[in-house]
Amino acid sequence: MAADEVLDDPSGSAAAPVAVSAPSGPTGPTAAGELRVLWEARGLFWALTLNDLKVRYLGSSIGLFWAIVNPVIEIATYTFVFHVLLDVRFHTGQTTGQYVLFLLCGMVAWHGFADGLVRATTVITSHAHLIRKVNFPAVVLPAQVVAAAGVNQLFRTAVLLVACILIGDGLTWHALLLAPFLVAQALFALGVGMFLSVLHVYFRDVGHWVNAALMIGLFVTPVVYPASAYPREFSMLLYPNPMAQYIGIYQNLLLGHRLPTALTSVLYALLAAGVALVVGASVFAHNRRRFADLV
Repeated sequence: MAADEVLDDPSGSAAAPVAVSAPSGPTGPTAAGELRVLWEARGLFWALTLNDLKVRYLGSSIGLFWAIVNPVIEIATYTFVFHVLLDVRFHTGQTTGQYVLFLLCGMVAWHGFADGLVRATTVITSHAHLIRKVNFPAVVLPAQVVAAAGVNQLFRTAVLLVACILIGDGLTWHALLLAPFLVAQALFALGVGMFLSVLHVYFRDVGHWVNAALMIGLFVTPVVYPASAYPREFSMLLYPNPMAQYIGIYQNLLLGHRLPTALTSVLYALLAAGVALVVGASVFAHNRRRFADLV
Protein backbone atom coordinates (compact mmCIF):
# COMPACT_ATOMS: atom_id res chain seq x y z
CA MET A 1 0.00 0.00 0.00
CA ALA A 2 1.55 3.30 -1.09
CA ALA A 3 1.69 6.09 1.42
CA ASP A 4 2.74 9.64 0.61
CA GLU A 5 5.23 11.20 2.99
CA VAL A 6 7.06 14.48 3.17
CA LEU A 7 10.71 14.13 4.17
CA ASP A 8 12.41 17.07 5.81
CA ASP A 9 16.18 17.27 5.99
CA PRO A 10 17.26 16.28 9.53
CA SER A 11 20.08 18.81 9.54
CA GLY A 12 17.61 21.64 9.74
CA SER A 13 18.82 23.20 6.49
CA ALA A 14 16.33 25.12 4.43
CA ALA A 15 16.06 22.54 1.70
CA ALA A 16 12.83 21.97 -0.17
CA PRO A 17 10.73 19.06 1.15
CA VAL A 18 10.61 15.95 -0.99
CA ALA A 19 7.32 14.18 -1.66
CA VAL A 20 7.76 10.41 -1.84
CA SER A 21 5.80 7.21 -2.05
CA ALA A 22 6.77 3.95 -0.43
CA PRO A 23 7.26 0.98 -2.76
CA SER A 24 4.37 -1.41 -3.02
CA GLY A 25 4.38 -4.98 -1.80
CA PRO A 26 6.41 -6.63 0.96
CA THR A 27 9.61 -8.46 0.15
CA GLY A 28 11.40 -11.25 1.97
CA PRO A 29 14.74 -10.81 3.73
CA THR A 30 16.97 -11.53 0.73
CA ALA A 31 19.57 -9.54 -1.16
CA ALA A 32 17.47 -9.68 -4.33
CA GLY A 33 14.41 -8.49 -2.41
CA GLU A 34 16.30 -5.55 -0.93
CA LEU A 35 17.64 -4.51 -4.33
CA ARG A 36 14.12 -4.82 -5.75
CA VAL A 37 12.90 -2.41 -3.06
CA LEU A 38 15.64 0.02 -4.10
CA TRP A 39 14.56 -0.23 -7.74
CA GLU A 40 10.89 0.32 -6.86
CA ALA A 41 11.84 3.34 -4.76
CA ARG A 42 14.15 4.80 -7.44
CA GLY A 43 12.12 8.02 -7.57
CA LEU A 44 12.70 8.59 -3.86
CA PHE A 45 16.33 7.55 -4.26
CA TRP A 46 17.04 10.17 -6.91
CA ALA A 47 15.10 12.86 -5.04
CA LEU A 48 17.09 12.24 -1.85
CA THR A 49 20.37 12.14 -3.77
CA LEU A 50 19.71 15.55 -5.36
CA ASN A 51 18.50 16.92 -2.03
CA ASP A 52 21.67 15.62 -0.35
CA LEU A 53 23.86 17.47 -2.84
CA LYS A 54 21.85 20.68 -2.44
CA VAL A 55 21.97 20.57 1.37
CA ARG A 56 25.68 19.76 1.49
CA TYR A 57 26.63 22.93 -0.36
CA LEU A 58 23.67 25.09 0.68
CA GLY A 59 24.73 28.60 1.64
CA SER A 60 28.32 28.30 0.36
CA SER A 61 29.51 30.97 -2.03
CA ILE A 62 30.66 28.58 -4.77
CA GLY A 63 28.27 25.69 -4.14
CA LEU A 64 29.14 22.43 -5.94
CA PHE A 65 32.53 23.80 -6.95
CA TRP A 66 33.70 22.82 -3.46
CA ALA A 67 33.68 19.26 -4.82
CA ILE A 68 36.51 20.43 -7.08
CA VAL A 69 38.27 22.95 -4.84
CA ASN A 70 38.80 20.57 -1.90
CA PRO A 71 40.65 17.85 -3.84
CA VAL A 72 42.71 20.46 -5.70
CA ILE A 73 43.90 21.91 -2.37
CA GLU A 74 44.64 18.42 -1.07
CA ILE A 75 46.58 17.46 -4.22
CA ALA A 76 48.62 20.66 -3.99
CA THR A 77 49.45 19.91 -0.34
CA TYR A 78 50.53 16.29 -0.94
CA THR A 79 52.54 17.27 -4.02
CA PHE A 80 54.36 20.02 -2.12
CA VAL A 81 55.18 17.73 0.81
CA PHE A 82 56.16 14.56 -1.05
CA HIS A 83 57.51 15.86 -4.34
CA VAL A 84 58.91 19.30 -3.45
CA LEU A 85 59.96 19.19 0.20
CA LEU A 86 60.91 15.50 0.44
CA ASP A 87 61.83 15.17 -3.26
CA VAL A 88 60.24 11.72 -3.45
CA ARG A 89 60.49 10.33 -7.00
CA PHE A 90 59.36 6.85 -7.92
CA HIS A 91 61.11 6.66 -11.26
CA THR A 92 63.98 8.48 -12.89
CA GLY A 93 63.07 11.81 -14.41
CA GLN A 94 59.58 11.96 -12.92
CA THR A 95 58.28 15.51 -13.28
CA THR A 96 56.01 17.35 -10.88
CA GLY A 97 53.23 17.27 -13.48
CA GLN A 98 53.45 13.49 -13.78
CA TYR A 99 53.28 13.08 -10.02
CA VAL A 100 50.29 15.45 -9.81
CA LEU A 101 48.37 13.33 -12.33
CA PHE A 102 49.37 10.11 -10.59
CA LEU A 103 48.28 11.48 -7.21
CA LEU A 104 45.07 12.99 -8.57
CA CYS A 105 44.09 9.68 -10.16
CA GLY A 106 44.42 7.86 -6.84
CA MET A 107 42.86 10.59 -4.72
CA VAL A 108 39.77 10.91 -6.91
CA ALA A 109 39.05 7.20 -6.56
CA TRP A 110 39.91 6.96 -2.87
CA HIS A 111 37.84 9.94 -1.75
CA GLY A 112 34.86 8.84 -3.83
CA PHE A 113 34.97 5.53 -1.97
CA ALA A 114 35.75 6.93 1.49
CA ASP A 115 33.15 9.70 1.36
CA GLY A 116 30.35 7.28 0.53
CA LEU A 117 31.51 4.71 3.06
CA VAL A 118 31.78 7.11 6.00
CA ARG A 119 28.32 8.56 5.45
CA ALA A 120 26.69 5.22 4.67
CA THR A 121 27.97 3.78 7.96
CA THR A 122 25.98 6.24 10.10
CA VAL A 123 23.07 6.96 7.75
CA ILE A 124 20.56 4.66 9.45
CA THR A 125 21.12 5.97 12.97
CA SER A 126 21.22 9.58 11.80
CA HIS A 127 17.84 9.21 10.04
CA ALA A 128 15.95 7.50 12.86
CA HIS A 129 12.92 9.73 12.24
CA LEU A 130 12.57 8.22 8.75
CA ILE A 131 13.33 4.64 9.78
CA ARG A 132 10.40 4.73 12.21
CA LYS A 133 7.96 5.64 9.44
CA VAL A 134 5.71 2.81 8.26
CA ASN A 135 6.75 1.36 4.88
CA PHE A 136 9.78 3.63 4.51
CA PRO A 137 12.33 1.84 2.24
CA ALA A 138 15.43 2.06 4.44
CA VAL A 139 17.71 0.78 1.67
CA VAL A 140 17.51 4.11 -0.14
CA LEU A 141 19.44 5.82 2.67
CA PRO A 142 22.85 4.14 2.18
CA ALA A 143 22.24 4.07 -1.57
CA GLN A 144 21.62 7.81 -1.84
CA VAL A 145 24.71 8.85 0.15
CA VAL A 146 26.90 6.54 -1.95
CA ALA A 147 25.29 7.99 -5.08
CA ALA A 148 25.92 11.54 -3.87
CA ALA A 149 29.57 10.63 -3.26
CA GLY A 150 29.63 9.16 -6.76
CA VAL A 151 28.38 12.44 -8.25
CA ASN A 152 31.15 14.29 -6.41
CA GLN A 153 33.62 11.75 -7.80
CA LEU A 154 32.35 12.50 -11.31
CA PHE A 155 33.11 16.20 -10.81
CA ARG A 156 36.62 15.31 -9.65
CA THR A 157 37.07 12.87 -12.52
CA ALA A 158 36.24 15.70 -14.91
CA VAL A 159 39.06 17.72 -13.33
CA LEU A 160 41.37 14.70 -13.75
CA LEU A 161 40.48 14.36 -17.44
CA VAL A 162 41.13 18.05 -18.07
CA ALA A 163 44.44 17.80 -16.20
CA CYS A 164 45.45 14.81 -18.36
CA ILE A 165 44.92 17.00 -21.44
CA LEU A 166 46.63 20.12 -20.09
CA ILE A 167 49.67 18.75 -18.23
CA GLY A 168 49.78 15.11 -19.32
CA ASP A 169 49.95 13.15 -22.56
CA GLY A 170 46.29 13.67 -23.37
CA LEU A 171 43.55 11.06 -23.50
CA THR A 172 43.00 8.01 -25.69
CA TRP A 173 40.00 5.77 -26.34
CA HIS A 174 40.95 3.86 -23.20
CA ALA A 175 39.31 6.64 -21.15
CA LEU A 176 35.93 5.43 -22.44
CA LEU A 177 36.39 2.24 -20.44
CA LEU A 178 36.45 4.22 -17.19
CA ALA A 179 32.63 4.25 -16.83
CA PRO A 180 31.99 0.56 -16.00
CA PHE A 181 34.72 0.57 -13.35
CA LEU A 182 33.33 3.74 -11.77
CA VAL A 183 29.97 1.94 -11.52
CA ALA A 184 31.65 -1.18 -10.12
CA GLN A 185 33.47 0.90 -7.50
CA ALA A 186 30.18 2.56 -6.47
CA LEU A 187 28.49 -0.84 -6.13
CA PHE A 188 31.41 -2.07 -4.04
CA ALA A 189 31.10 0.98 -1.77
CA LEU A 190 27.32 0.46 -1.54
CA GLY A 191 27.70 -3.19 -0.51
CA VAL A 192 30.30 -2.43 2.14
CA GLY A 193 28.32 0.63 3.27
CA MET A 194 25.11 -1.36 3.73
CA PHE A 195 26.98 -3.94 5.81
CA LEU A 196 28.60 -1.27 7.99
CA SER A 197 25.34 0.64 8.41
CA VAL A 198 23.83 -2.48 9.98
CA LEU A 199 26.82 -2.95 12.28
CA HIS A 200 26.56 0.68 13.36
CA VAL A 201 22.96 0.16 14.46
CA TYR A 202 24.17 -2.49 16.93
CA PHE A 203 27.62 -1.08 17.78
CA ARG A 204 27.91 2.72 17.72
CA ASP A 205 31.72 2.60 17.79
CA VAL A 206 31.77 1.30 14.22
CA GLY A 207 31.77 4.83 12.78
CA HIS A 208 34.95 5.68 14.66
CA TRP A 209 36.62 2.45 13.55
CA VAL A 210 35.71 3.15 9.93
CA ASN A 211 37.31 6.61 10.08
CA ALA A 212 40.47 5.13 11.60
CA ALA A 213 40.58 2.30 9.05
CA LEU A 214 40.18 4.71 6.14
CA MET A 215 43.00 6.90 7.44
CA ILE A 216 45.28 3.86 7.51
CA GLY A 217 43.87 2.60 4.22
CA LEU A 218 44.84 5.79 2.41
CA PHE A 219 48.51 5.00 2.99
CA VAL A 220 48.24 1.22 2.75
CA THR A 221 46.61 1.60 -0.67
CA PRO A 222 48.90 2.78 -3.51
CA VAL A 223 47.52 6.33 -3.70
CA VAL A 224 50.53 8.53 -2.99
CA TYR A 225 53.01 5.94 -4.30
CA PRO A 226 52.85 3.34 -7.11
CA ALA A 227 52.12 -0.33 -6.47
CA SER A 228 55.65 -1.13 -7.71
CA ALA A 229 57.03 0.62 -4.62
CA TYR A 230 55.09 -1.67 -2.27
CA PRO A 231 57.41 -3.75 -0.05
CA ARG A 232 57.22 -7.40 -1.05
CA GLU A 233 56.98 -8.56 2.56
CA PHE A 234 53.69 -6.64 2.94
CA SER A 235 52.16 -7.76 -0.34
CA MET A 236 49.35 -9.50 1.55
CA LEU A 237 47.99 -6.00 2.27
CA LEU A 238 48.07 -4.98 -1.39
CA TYR A 239 46.63 -7.79 -3.48
CA PRO A 240 43.40 -8.46 -1.51
CA ASN A 241 42.65 -4.69 -1.49
CA PRO A 242 39.87 -3.98 -4.04
CA MET A 243 40.58 -0.23 -4.02
CA ALA A 244 44.18 -0.93 -5.04
CA GLN A 245 42.78 -2.78 -8.06
CA TYR A 246 40.38 0.02 -9.01
CA ILE A 247 43.08 2.69 -8.71
CA GLY A 248 45.52 0.58 -10.73
CA ILE A 249 42.90 0.18 -13.48
CA TYR A 250 42.24 3.95 -13.59
CA GLN A 251 45.97 4.66 -13.83
CA ASN A 252 46.38 2.18 -16.67
CA LEU A 253 43.46 3.63 -18.64
CA LEU A 254 44.13 7.33 -18.12
CA LEU A 255 47.87 7.66 -17.54
CA GLY A 256 49.28 4.57 -19.24
CA HIS A 257 46.86 4.70 -22.22
CA ARG A 258 46.55 0.93 -22.12
CA LEU A 259 44.24 -1.79 -20.98
CA PRO A 260 44.82 -3.07 -17.43
CA THR A 261 48.03 -5.07 -17.49
CA ALA A 262 46.56 -7.92 -15.44
CA LEU A 263 43.22 -9.50 -16.32
CA THR A 264 43.05 -10.78 -12.76
CA SER A 265 42.82 -7.17 -11.53
CA VAL A 266 39.75 -6.56 -13.69
CA LEU A 267 38.11 -9.81 -12.63
CA TYR A 268 38.89 -9.18 -8.98
CA ALA A 269 37.51 -5.60 -9.12
CA LEU A 270 34.26 -6.79 -10.68
CA LEU A 271 34.00 -9.80 -8.37
CA ALA A 272 34.58 -7.62 -5.31
CA ALA A 273 31.73 -5.34 -6.37
CA GLY A 274 29.36 -8.27 -6.88
CA VAL A 275 30.23 -10.07 -3.66
CA ALA A 276 30.11 -6.88 -1.57
CA LEU A 277 26.72 -5.92 -2.99
CA VAL A 278 25.17 -9.36 -2.41
CA VAL A 279 26.57 -9.74 1.11
CA GLY A 280 25.76 -6.15 2.10
CA ALA A 281 22.21 -6.30 0.74
CA SER A 282 21.60 -9.69 2.38
CA VAL A 283 22.79 -8.53 5.81
CA PHE A 284 20.76 -5.35 5.43
CA ALA A 285 17.61 -7.29 4.45
CA HIS A 286 17.88 -9.69 7.40
CA ASN A 287 18.22 -6.86 9.92
CA ARG A 288 16.02 -4.16 8.37
CA ARG A 289 12.93 -4.92 10.46
CA ARG A 290 14.86 -4.39 13.71
CA PHE A 291 16.07 -0.90 12.82
CA ALA A 292 13.00 0.94 14.16
CA ASP A 293 13.43 -0.64 17.61
CA LEU A 294 17.18 0.00 17.80
CA VAL A 295 17.65 3.52 16.49
